[in-house]
Amino acid sequence: MESRKRPLSDIDTKAETLETKRLKENVKENVFDGESDDSFENFCTSVVKSSPNEKVSPRSRSKRIQLEDDDDSFDAPIAVSKQTFVPETTVKDSGVDGFPCLFDDRNIVYLTVNIAEKREEGCIDLECADKDGKTRMVYLQDRWADLNIEPGNTINLIGAEVWGNDDYIVSDKQGIVILNPNALVPCTAIASSMFCARKTVLNDKFKFGNASNKAMLLGTIMHEIFQTAITSKKRPLVENDLLKIWTTQAPKYAEELVALSFTPNCIDAELKPYFSIICQWINKHYPISNSFFTKREPLPSKSELLEVYDIEENIWDYKLGLKGKIDVTMRTKPQKGMESLELKTGKSNASSEHSAQVLLYCMMQSSRYEQPIGLGNILYLKDGVSRCVTPRVFELIGILQQRNSLSSHFEDPTSENLPPPRKDIRFCDKCDQKVMCAFYQKTEEKYSKSNEMLRNFSENEMAHLESSHLDYVSKWIRWISAEWKCERDRVETSSRDLWLKSVPERVENGFCMPDLYPVSEEKANSQRIIITLNQKSEVKVSPFRQGEVCLLSNSKNVAIAFVVVDHVSDDLIKVSSDKAVKAHYDAPFHLDKYVSMSTHATTLGNLVYFSQNDEIGKRLRSVLVDLLPPTVPEITGMDITSSIKKIIIKAKLNNEQRRAVLCALSTEDYVIVEGLPGSGKTTLISVLIQCLVATNKKVLLAAFTHSAVDNILGKLIKDVSSDKILRLGSSSTIKDDIRKMTLKEKLESESSQDYYAAVKRVMKTTPIVACTCHHVPRELLFSYRHFDAVIVDEASMVLEPLLLPVLATSKKFVLVGDCKQLTPLVVSRRAKQEGASVSTMEKLQQHHPKVVVSLTSQYRMNKEISMLSSKLFYDNRLICGNEAISRSSLDRTGDYNIPEGLDDYIRKALSGNIADSCIFLNTQSETNSLMQCKDEEGGGMINDGEARIVAELCQRFIESGVKPHEIGVMSAYRRQVDQLKSFIKNDLLEVNTIDSYQGREKRVIVWSLTYTETSTKKSELLRDERRINVALTRARQKLVVVGCKKSAESIPVLFKFSQLINNHFDIPH
Repeated sequence: MESRKRPLSDIDTKAETLETKRLKENVKENVFDGESDDSFENFCTSVVKSSPNEKVSPRSRSKRIQLEDDDDSFDAPIAVSKQTFVPETTVKDSGVDGFPCLFDDRNIVYLTVNIAEKREEGCIDLECADKDGKTRMVYLQDRWADLNIEPGNTINLIGAEVWGNDDYIVSDKQGIVILNPNALVPCTAIASSMFCARKTVLNDKFKFGNASNKAMLLGTIMHEIFQTAITSKKRPLVENDLLKIWTTQAPKYAEELVALSFTPNCIDAELKPYFSIICQWINKHYPISNSFFTKREPLPSKSELLEVYDIEENIWDYKLGLKGKIDVTMRTKPQKGMESLELKTGKSNASSEHSAQVLLYCMMQSSRYEQPIGLGNILYLKDGVSRCVTPRVFELIGILQQRNSLSSHFEDPTSENLPPPRKDIRFCDKCDQKVMCAFYQKTEEKYSKSNEMLRNFSENEMAHLESSHLDYVSKWIRWISAEWKCERDRVETSSRDLWLKSVPERVENGFCMPDLYPVSEEKANSQRIIITLNQKSEVKVSPFRQGEVCLLSNSKNVAIAFVVVDHVSDDLIKVSSDKAVKAHYDAPFHLDKYVSMSTHATTLGNLVYFSQNDEIGKRLRSVLVDLLPPTVPEITGMDITSSIKKIIIKAKLNNEQRRAVLCALSTEDYVIVEGLPGSGKTTLISVLIQCLVATNKKVLLAAFTHSAVDNILGKLIKDVSSDKILRLGSSSTIKDDIRKMTLKEKLESESSQDYYAAVKRVMKTTPIVACTCHHVPRELLFSYRHFDAVIVDEASMVLEPLLLPVLATSKKFVLVGDCKQLTPLVVSRRAKQEGASVSTMEKLQQHHPKVVVSLTSQYRMNKEISMLSSKLFYDNRLICGNEAISRSSLDRTGDYNIPEGLDDYIRKALSGNIADSCIFLNTQSETNSLMQCKDEEGGGMINDGEARIVAELCQRFIESGVKPHEIGVMSAYRRQVDQLKSFIKNDLLEVNTIDSYQGREKRVIVWSLTYTETSTKKSELLRDERRINVALTRARQKLVVVGCKKSAESIPVLFKFSQLINNHFDIPH
């Protein structure tokens, strides 16, 4: 960079400095200072001040910035010998004077910033690298010099002035800069940020609240009614037509109506005033008639509506760094281009937010449809006012600069650098983010961005929190952000790969299914369309499973639609979409896996439960931070009702289980049940729920995984009617025999007239509600229902912030789990070292041992297998519950016979003798290269040799009489699991990670260690004692471990395990 930089000449330095100073003063005014003003013109003039009338052009300025040939310092952008390069090509019209064309790829340059230097004159010099690694200099002048650019940022230059062949100038005269273009900023976020950018960022970072509100619900309903009406062929429309549309759509809004205590009659009365306006607008502008004499009144933009091209058109524009959904995309004339129609359910007003949103759509449509930037339209459904939004250069640039100011957050949402708060506090008290906004002002920013009024407001908002409570929130924000960052580093590139990598590259990475051609599009229901796609590529293996969310794209358009995989076969894949694609988009299509990052924002949002100044927040703080001692249950002399006695006697509980149930029933605060492997935790929870319901209590059952929830319900349904159970969650994640407990299945036979009443009855009165911990903050039901008790299974696996909304639903809770098994999954090493992986259960168990009830009698493993875990992890506390369990083996079943003619090590591995219940097959990888593992790019490892051995063992077990579904195969490594599946071609035989087997059991377990010392990795997964404990406690009668003994014994916990096994057999070369 030094060789490209030269000092400014003294010539005209004073004039240059004065001009630069004047420009800087013009552009540095804060849009949020002073009184709130929603006029769009005022907004734009405050963000983008016009330059003085007498400007020095970049070319003239190049003559003033002289270079000295003998000076290599880098203080000026321009060499005397350089001339502005003007390509000999036709410049495409952008449609807006002074604004560059957005669909001319020759005009767009993607660069990575290596060095950014702010000059005293107010300009910014950037040394960048283009896609080929070639160095390019960029000189940002005038308003563009206010961009906050750092090394490592990426930029798109659009229509920049080319200087020589290598360098670029962006100034008021020419060009725009898109900062961090790979961070697609939602158009709605940019628009809302005009009122308060801080709230916009906090809304994205802390997703809190499962409640709906009337305005949001009405807006959503009216949008859908309008969109359905305008795409229908019925004309002229009358109000009764819209009422019929609403009647058809009403059932899917029933849950929200119940949450808001809206009856159908109430909502009908709210909707009807809109109907006449919708009918008038559609009949006037879109009568749909072939008659020559049919008059179509022009839109506010003066265009004539020819066709409704799309509804809720999804656009991801990586040139502009934008994404959004357009309410109605219209093909119009005379230009025959696309225009947008934005629907607003409020009264008409000259809102800068509304105009900005439409202008962003205008730019995205220009980019997608390769048309000049056209006009946009807004319709206010409350009073029927329509207005046109006309793009002007200073407004477009102002909006893009607003987008650039937000891009750093959307590029890295874990950043703690928030925009400053509004200076005016009039609107703060009703803000949804006031708690977290005040928290950041007080703790992170130390009021450096706040005036006196804001300081006083924040102090008042935080007054109920002690320093320990503030530390707790700070700590968890830091830890969750660290986890978020780790996951972004690991998988975030998958979404950006849509435009940063070619289709073949994505296919090779295993995240893309290419060359798909639509066979059919069929309506599944009023909301969804099933698209059947035929794959013509040679790559026939689908990387997708049923229920996965994917992005459908083609060669020109990224993310045309979000789809859900419905069915996969050899040549066909069926996906569910909210729109048809065949008519408007050209094949071939491709599907890419979509990875959502919303979980982390929701987890951060859960901290609001803890921080709020209400009874729920107070209770959570007293339990989790103040660690106030709970009331110790007293069960001696406890009055037990006859109904509870019957339930306990019928379940044949042992003394430990009985004590746990009685303690849970009698506690006023909470009880912790430590359940060792196979100790009957599922049975205990089932009985406890039955007892609570028998005493007319309402119960929430939550767990970390769907399988744990469904296992408990599977046992519970044997004694409790399914009418008393409501299973929440996506149907694709729920077991088939449990789906009848979902709301959808319960209401299958209900008529539309009775639908609302049925939803209300089920949602408000069902005594048992069950779901995962992740689902609670997203579910409307929990905004209005509270429970007498909450039971959390797998509590030792749940990250503490995930528990906050669960514990908020009741004053009394029971945590069930085993802290010697898997802890909360924490990827960040620093967060884990600081304590993020310590579960709530472990913390409370250590501080309040008097409320802990232990279950030590297990009913799963025979004595040989049980002994391993008991000695290694439980100080010999884990015992067999009865003699039958203790002596259980493959031989004792009578249906197990080993085939003749097998190798000795195979026969020993298959032995049904109880003495051979645990076998270690040593692959001797130190002398057998075929058994050595291979490190995979991007993490993980595979071991083909072990996979072949495991596959043969499974086949021999089946031939000996073990049913495929009774066999489980596991590995600590996801890549090895995939490898094992490729060798074991039996859908009835489960192959999974150790972590996925938590809470599960199989008659036979075959464990592929995978790791060998030839790996360059430390094998941290196998060094986790709790994971090893899970692996050793899944088998009932037979555990076969396949791996290198020498490599395994280099890991402390596996060395101890190896020493306990008597049966080691070498696999011959």
